[in-house]
Amino acid sequence: MYTQEENITAREYILQAFLELLGTKEFESIFVKEIVRKAGISRSTFYIHFQDKYELMNYLREDITSRFLAFYDRDREADFLSIKTTTLHICHHIFQYRYFYQHEFNLPEYTRKLSDALAEKLGKVYEDRGYAIFASFGTIGYLTYWVKGNFSMDLEKAAEDLAKIGVTDWSR
Repeated sequence: MYTQEENITAREYILQAFLELLGTKEFESIFVKEIVRKAGISRSTFYIHFQDKYELMNYLREDITSRFLAFYDRDREADFLSIKTTTLHICHHIFQYRYFYQHEFNLPEYTRKLSDALAEKLGKVYEDRGYAIFASFGTIGYLTYWVKGNFSMDLEKAAEDLAKIGVTDWSR
């Protein structure tokens, strides 16, 4: 799930195994021995890359969050088609890392930090801090709703709805 390359590293095996375990167990119930067993590596190999499961989770949190926020760095014309394409990529990202987001969106501090970071990005787009905050928290709220609803809405519909929200003039 984390990567689909054939020649992946031990670190990537660890990340894949951990993400898969997050899909079946709560973070607190995952042990390093399960991660290494699922990854097909030794414990010593795990400890070469990560001190413990907490460092592993922090690494994933930073990596996946930066991948999410990178969607807002791309220069695009602000028309509905480009916004729809961007939201489709965002929804694919959320679905690809669904086990991570299912865990993280249960943590208010994570959703707050992600919303704040997105507000910073959107502040550069909208040049209006209040609207950027509104759009950021709305976007993360919508995605959280989608994730916590076990993706009951298909990916394309979620992206379309998110795009509509993104182009709505809320000042009317």
